[in-house]
Amino acid sequence: MDEATVNALERHWEDGWNGRDLATIMAPYADDVVFSSPFVSRLTGDPTQTTITGYDALKAYVADALERAGHVRYRIDNTFVGTDTLILVYTCGDPNGPARTGSDLMRVNADNQIVEWRSHYSFSPDDAPELVRD
Repeated sequence: MDEATVNALERHWEDGWNGRDLATIMAPYADDVVFSSPFVSRLTGDPTQTTITGYDALKAYVADALERAGHVRYRIDNTFVGTDTLILVYTCGDPNGPARTGSDLMRVNADNQIVEWRSHYSFSPDDAPELVRD
């Protein structure tokens, strides 16, 4: 993965979430993207659902997340690059609340579109009510 792709993915992620800009967040995702996060079940209300499949379903999920957690701010602390993957390590949180850490793994295809996005946290979503307003 080249430096330009890494920089673009970092900017789409950080600028998109902090700017509450759905188009910026979604720009690098492929039509067949698969997303997995411990927050999926919390936001969908289905405790058995941990994965979102497909661009349109992910876009709807992200739009809902922006509405329910738009006050949260993100800062990329580190980036790790593999051959076709990128890991963003970040701090997130409500500006008046505790800082939380997380990491997102993104796998890209030959066109540098994200086909897999997996979020990881050092906390349980149930222990971070300030991140998602119900």
